[in-house]
Amino acid sequence: MKCPNCGKEIPEGHLYCEACGKEINFVPEFDPEVENRINESLSGVADALKNESIFYTKKLSGMKANKSELRPYVIPAITVIGIIIALLVVVIFMFGGIRESASFEEQAENYYVEGDFDNAITLIDKAIENSADEDPETRANLLYTKYEYQREAGKTDDALLTILTLTDETVFGEDIASNAIDQVVGIYKDREDYEAIYELINNSSVTEIREKYSDFLPEEPLISPNGGDFDEVVYVRITDDSKGDIYYTVNGNDPDENSIKYGDELILEEEGDYNIRAVLINKYGIKSGVSKALFHLENLGPSEPVIMEDSGEYSQATMIVAVCDPDCKIYYTNDGSDPTEASTEYISPISMPIGNSTYKFITVDSEGNVSDVVERNYHLTYTTLISVEQARQSIISILLKLDILLDSTGKVRSEEGHFDYVYGGDIEIEGSGQYYKFVETHVFPDGHTSETGLLYAVNTHDGKVNRLGYDSSGKYTLITISNR
Repeated sequence: MKCPNCGKEIPEGHLYCEACGKEINFVPEFDPEVENRINESLSGVADALKNESIFYTKKLSGMKANKSELRPYVIPAITVIGIIIALLVVVIFMFGGIRESASFEEQAENYYVEGDFDNAITLIDKAIENSADEDPETRANLLYTKYEYQREAGKTDDALLTILTLTDETVFGEDIASNAIDQVVGIYKDREDYEAIYELINNSSVTEIREKYSDFLPEEPLISPNGGDFDEVVYVRITDDSKGDIYYTVNGNDPDENSIKYGDELILEEEGDYNIRAVLINKYGIKSGVSKALFHLENLGPSEPVIMEDSGEYSQATMIVAVCDPDCKIYYTNDGSDPTEASTEYISPISMPIGNSTYKFITVDSEGNVSDVVERNYHLTYTTLISVEQARQSIISILLKLDILLDSTGKVRSEEGHFDYVYGGDIEIEGSGQYYKFVETHVFPDGHTSETGLLYAVNTHDGKVNRLGYDSSGKYTLITISNR
């Protein structure tokens, strides 16, 4: 076959002239001259058919042909033959075109096997163009083939554009789109282009895909409460259902990784407007949508006093320190009641009492506005440094000094036998701490004993000795020891 442009010989199966680059059309184009020749041929056939003599049957010698017998069949025969010839021409061109269209994919495969990727891609594009009216699966298969050719040719950007075409589930269906998205995500991961993955997944309506790649779809953080008007201090929490770090602003600017990183709840305690915005940034650096909440605070009282010592257990001497805003005063109680301006004013640190105690504090500003109550509960117990026997000896020692006992065996003037001090258990005296309880017992010469009615208490921490009594409510109370 010769090139119609330059006349050079073109090898069989080639689509381009290697000499001039002219594309070869396998489906002939009808130019006017060709069309005229076909018309002349058909006209010649028709003229020949008009010659009635060819339709008359040749009789045997001696017989004369009868034209009138055959005349009715001439015109129909001419018409049928003309139609048949026209149909043959159409069929030839149709099958020629179909055969050439179908061969694009086959020829592309041949070029691909030979390593001629450029021609393979060009021909598969032709096949894709001719498949415009085909079903989506056929077009998808051709596009996948083109994608593989482009990858083999090292045209990764072109391959990406091709496979992206297949991610449209509205055209190709969810199964094809899902497979294509998996391919694209792999490419973007290799490039560490996580924002592109976010855009891809966020634009997909395929539920399985959104769930599969949910790590790339961070959700907006939740601001609670979600704004409003307030006349008291507001505690704002920002939470999230996705993994990542939360950043926020309070001036209405959109936050980013350079904004304030959220840790503990926000405390809004000054009058004014707070336009809080928050965003979550996951480990891929992908930002969620921005959450927004507007707070308006007015007519607030003073801030609560800050108590430096938290509620809890203490084991050494501790001072309770309270701090408030300037031009404010602190009032407190330690009997469980709520404080008022008539309560004790805090002037200096308070010595935490031994045992259990409850303190309540308020702040009062210069206009008489009162803050909320701050409560602290303490339990102070010193480390036990005195043993039971040491405590017993401390009682005997102090009674000897007071001349109540005559010697360390417990002898007492004008009394037979001696006095002993029997351990009665550990007790806690409110506001004073932990003590050992001892019961004074009179031991007679014959061995029988009798309690004298006196009780002693020895501090387990410092060994201090006191008489033990009861107040009007039946609670233990400490009594300073004196001569009987």
